[in-house]
Amino acid sequence: MQNELNNRIILEVFDKIRRFGEPYEDGHMLEGIVAKSDFDGYSVLLEGSGVTLQLNFHQSYHFDYATTALKDQFMAKVDYIHRNFNES
Repeated sequence: MQNELNNRIILEVFDKIRRFGEPYEDGHMLEGIVAKSDFDGYSVLLEGSGVTLQLNFHQSYHFDYATTALKDQFMAKVDYIHRNFNES
């Protein structure tokens, strides 16, 4: 199975949501994506557009989504955050 995620980019997006986003429940939200982590930082969670992505410490991950279209919309938002939220 080919790894469809660049884990480094997901972690960078997680960090950008925490830095540039607004506090939201147990995490932060930016561009409709919520970033959360567990209490020890072992795994990070990105949620939005009907999709949940959990990235674990050992680089394993799990997607939860109903349709491929929802996943594509989610990944487009992740890509947008990655490209457009940078320190100036």
